Amino acid sequence: MELEVANNVLTTAEEKFAKLISQILHPLLMPTYGFAIIFFTQNYVSTFTPPRLRILILSVTFIFTFLLPAINTFILLKLGRIKSLEMVSNEERVVPYISTALYYFSLYYLFYNAEFPNIFKILILGASISILLSLIINFKWKISAHTIGIGGIAGACLGMMYRLHIDMRFILITVLLFSGLVAYSRLKLNAHTPAQVYTGFLLGFLVELFLMIFY
Repeated sequence: MELEVANNVLTTAEEKFAKLISQILHPLLMPTYGFAIIFFTQNYVSTFTPPRLRILILSVTFIFTFLLPAINTFILLKLGRIKSLEMVSNEERVVPYISTALYYFSLYYLFYNAEFPNIFKILILGASISILLSLIINFKWKISAHTIGIGGIAGACLGMMYRLHIDMRFILITVLLFSGLVAYSRLKLNAHTPAQVYTGFLLGFLVELFLMIFY
């Protein structure tokens, strides 16, 4: 009996940890994290970006890529259009994905017209394309948005190493370790199958890496 109780406690603790990881590394937060990585590493973009502009970019990115989509999802929850914030079924994800894609592409349009450095545009464009692809895939198959997001950060880091000629090996290794935690959390919570988790990471990684190299 004591062993059974201990196992239950351990399982509960693991689930709580998995939920915490899923919240801290939520896919909607990845663009903000991506810009933070750029601004807090030594590269010519961070060097020549004034502190006020950094704050402005981070704030606008957070609003368009997290706050507005989150508010939209909460409204859908209150209206009964979705059953939970986790959006377990494919059908529940369609409207939130469409609205989120619109917010992301709107931010890309804003950055494009502001004539910001290409690196900023690439990050947002990559995230926008990834959401659009996940929406299309969602009609037939459920794919992990969490691993798409963290995979995009990993791909962006590798791409920035190539494009900006900066040493980001430590950051890339750290992101890959966090990617493992995200994958673990999604599997532990039975939110996705291994194929959905790994395919999501590969999708996000390749989209950002391709744009970093060829855009």
